[in-house]
Amino acid sequence: MTVTGAIWRDQLTARERSVLGRADEAVSGATPDVLVVGGGVMGVNIAAACVAAGLGDVLLIETGRLGAGATGGATGLLIPEPHQWSDPEPFVDLERASLERWRDLEESVPGGVGLVELDWLGLAPHAGGYAAHQPRAVQWLNPGQVAELVPGLARPMEGALIHRQARVNPLRSIARLAAGLPAVATGVAATAVETSGDRIVRVTTSAGEVSPGAVVFATGRPPVLDGLPLHIPSDRVKGHLLVTEPTDVVLPGIVAPLATQIENGQLLAGGTFDLGDESPAVQPEVIESIVSGLAAVLPDLRDIGVAYQWCCFRPRHPDRRPVIDQVPGLANAWLTSGHFRTGILNAPATAAVLSHWISAGVPPVELHTWSATRFDGSH
Repeated sequence: MTVTGAIWRDQLTARERSVLGRADEAVSGATPDVLVVGGGVMGVNIAAACVAAGLGDVLLIETGRLGAGATGGATGLLIPEPHQWSDPEPFVDLERASLERWRDLEESVPGGVGLVELDWLGLAPHAGGYAAHQPRAVQWLNPGQVAELVPGLARPMEGALIHRQARVNPLRSIARLAAGLPAVATGVAATAVETSGDRIVRVTTSAGEVSPGAVVFATGRPPVLDGLPLHIPSDRVKGHLLVTEPTDVVLPGIVAPLATQIENGQLLAGGTFDLGDESPAVQPEVIESIVSGLAAVLPDLRDIGVAYQWCCFRPRHPDRRPVIDQVPGLANAWLTSGHFRTGILNAPATAAVLSHWISAGVPPVELHTWSATRFDGSH
């Protein structure tokens, strides 16, 4: 039987699942030093970083359960190095720094965040399939070496091997982080803000009014709230994923574009770009195409069954780079949005940037790269 829904929640303990529904804070009348709006991986990391930075009382609110949006449907892959073929250098630097912060969290958070170290192997018909040069940390493999790592390929292929990448169960990671937060209120939606001069003085929520010292919006796409005039272009792109039934096929970690080996002999595959599809429903034909793609590359998977199938919507900006900035015109409000396919990866580094900005007044290096106003011609 195929479950329509992501596998991640079913991998959690009962205690971890309960953390995702934390509603232990009275919101009405609260006066936190920092209010974080959004309970995905980004918001939870930001709240944790603000607590670690000693920024006083930190309150996180989330409309649904923690991880209910794009976070809960993500692959959880932490793979900065492959992005050197597609992303600008500042973005890759952010991703590399964030993977190191994930490793720090694995050591510092009680019980860890569930980090799994693994290698990334990109299959290509020839070396030029990725780049004519060999960036750092990349080892090119000839077809024989690839066949030793992935026996049974439908045809010989060269490959690019990168060590020391990683993955997490995204819901486990935020459950572990959120367990250490002092104040979390799920089921609470922000609906409006009131400003005075260049400051937000009040946030209206479905559970009452909050008077914060500082506010961070981490809502995937830019927040849409009464009293907050933001004009940042964004959209969202649907993607399908699946997890197979257990199989005897063993992959050496992540094999792109095939699949990723996860627990219990299962394979995680997909990550499609379903442009124009705004339906929240899983499309059977897309799942069938993913399964067909597995068998086309590795015939031993021709009869593989599907245990889980799901889809999610990934927020993005037109240039495919996130916004990490102050809300234009406001001195005590920040936002981060549009992380697209790298929200899980970039969350700890983004959180570190924002918590340091709030505490020390120091914006990130190359601020223009992440600016909220870069789309309006002023930068």
